[in-house]
Parts: sequence; C-alpha cells; structure tokens
Amino acid sequence: MVSSVGFLAKLLGGKGAQLRPELRAALEDEGLILIEEGLSGSVRYKKFRAPGKAFDGKIVPQTMCLAISQARLVVYGQSGRVKLVDSAFDNPRVGMLDVSLKDEGRLAILVDYDKGDVPKVSGQVTIVAKTPNAAAIVEELRARLPAG
Repeated sequence: MVSSVGFLAKLLGGKGAQLRPELRAALEDEGLILIEEGLSGSVRYKKFRAPGKAFDGKIVPQTMCLAISQARLVVYGQSGRVKLVDSAFDNPRVGMLDVSLKDEGRLAILVDYDKGDVPKVSGQVTIVAKTPNAAAIVEELRARLPAG
C-alpha cells in the first residue's frame, strides 16, 4: 500500500529532490560528510508567522534532500529549489535548531524562530524526513549543534 503523503510528495516534488550542482560542489569544498537525496517527508508549521504568511497546524508533504558538511547543514525541498535549512554550525542562529529521532526511520529538525532574532518571523517549523540513516544523521547533527 502506498502512503498518500509519500505519493503526493513525489507527485508534487518531481522525480526527487536533489542538490543543485553548485551547492553540492560548495559542500564538497567544505568537507561533505553525508548527503541524502529524494527523501519523503513533511514540513509542519506551528504558530508560524512571517511577512505575508501565517500557518498553524499546516502540514505540507515534501520531497527533500539533506546534506551535512564540516561547516553546515542544508535541507532543500521541491527538487532542490526551496531552501528549508541552510545554516552554518558557527552561526549564532543555529541555536534555533533541534534534531530528534521520531522513530527508527524518521528524523525531525525543529526550527524554533522564537529562539532566534529573525526579524518579523515567529513560531516553529518541523521538517520530518524518512531515511534508513535517521539515527546516524541525528547523532552527527547532535555532535555539531549546540546543546540546548
């Protein structure tokens, strides 16, 4: 049985999210640690407000790619066209990120704008991605993100 969220994400996301060649090259120059492309998942909004946008409880199916270099974490959706996260580990705003294992095959990256100083943006966005490497990705990110 095909899940409707997975099916819709693939339908809306095209053949699968992939990093653009120039971003991949930059990450390789930074010391690419891992890359996962074509991941199914979702983006969930909780009390999110930004100029021209206000979502609470909205869940959007998403096909995404995720990469970790020595310098940063990137997560892009919609065939690599939409930036969900692109944050250097030495950026003070990286403290807005929290990563967890939802279950054995899914990881969650919480972006809590209420913890940051992003002008005119508040609320939370949770990016959930399905991957058999979820536990290893969570472990890698927890080693690089500030404790909080």
